[in-house]
Amino acid sequence: MIIQFNTNDVTFFEDDQEYFEKRLNDVIRFLGKEAGDDDSVVVHVTLEKNRHKSGDRFEAKAHMTSPNGGDFMAESNSETIKALADQIKDILERQARKFHLKHIKSV
Repeated sequence: MIIQFNTNDVTFFEDDQEYFEKRLNDVIRFLGKEAGDDDSVVVHVTLEKNRHKSGDRFEAKAHMTSPNGGDFMAESNSETIKALADQIKDILERQARKFHLKHIKSV
């Protein structure tokens, strides 16, 4: 899996990046055979920091592509980067499971 981060104005520490990468790497197992090899799945993650009435919040958009037409999008916001990584992982995981089940039935 290739993961590319665009952090804009967000201070993105190494442990945050490792946590995000670990979470996103968990998603690949739900693709099954559709995942291909290590470089077949590509994820672009954009992180931004926005001011809200209740304080600063982080926003993330993720776009994941895989072989066999897998194209997945996730958007979320949270007060912490780690919570954001968990939310993005959950959204992409649901989409990957659905794609995998649909692909198995069509074969």
